[in-house]
Amino acid sequence: MIFRYVLSKSGGCLTYIFGCTQAGELFVVDPKYDVLNEIIKLSEDLGMKISYIIDTHTHADHISGVRKLQSLTNANIYYSEYSQIKFPSERIKDGEEIKSGNVKIKAVYTPGHTPDSMSLLIYDKRRDDSWTEPWSMLTGDTLFVGSVGRIDINKDNSEENLYYSLQKIKKFPDYVEIYPSHTSGSVCGLGISGKPSSTIGFEKRFNKLFKIDNKEEFIKQINQMNLEKSTEFERNIKINLEGMI
Repeated sequence: MIFRYVLSKSGGCLTYIFGCTQAGELFVVDPKYDVLNEIIKLSEDLGMKISYIIDTHTHADHISGVRKLQSLTNANIYYSEYSQIKFPSERIKDGEEIKSGNVKIKAVYTPGHTPDSMSLLIYDKRRDDSWTEPWSMLTGDTLFVGSVGRIDINKDNSEENLYYSLQKIKKFPDYVEIYPSHTSGSVCGLGISGKPSSTIGFEKRFNKLFKIDNKEEFIKQINQMNLEKSTEFERNIKINLEGMI
């Protein structure tokens, strides 16, 4: 199994590229527009085809590269079934799986940061023949290393939704590695670590918001997360929903 990431030069954005070498297919998750050349080059260097392009949610802080990448690769685009995008894509339901060779992903609906947010469990058959134990989770902007996603982009019940989404993530084994869509430098959360990955167990112990198990206390604490809202958010969301290339 191949697993790589590309860190954008601005905004702390992380794009993940992984897949099965035997199948010769790659998944690309949360491709930012300005790193598409790096993604294409990595695909060419690996000699593997980009077959699956996934956005974990409708991004507000940057322009998504899903449509441009599709035009370059003819890969399928995937979004949550709750996404409001206005261009053709495959829709993934909570619990739905996609398999490619020895690699499998499973969607976990995790709203809160946005209504269409989902996380992706990754399974590797080479590490677990039964394909029942995930080794990692791409958590999008739901759970960061050291923080959680902001809840003021789509305000409707977002605090409560994020609380329940985090409780859902906590139920997975402590050893499961987490790979969020941002590291430090992002405006999508407060106090995000510069370390790009962690484990569910470590975050349960040291992430101040993730460790809270009381809904009222969580809502109180997250509403104290004062983050400046960029004037670019609405513009970026509009572009990403319409899929401008």
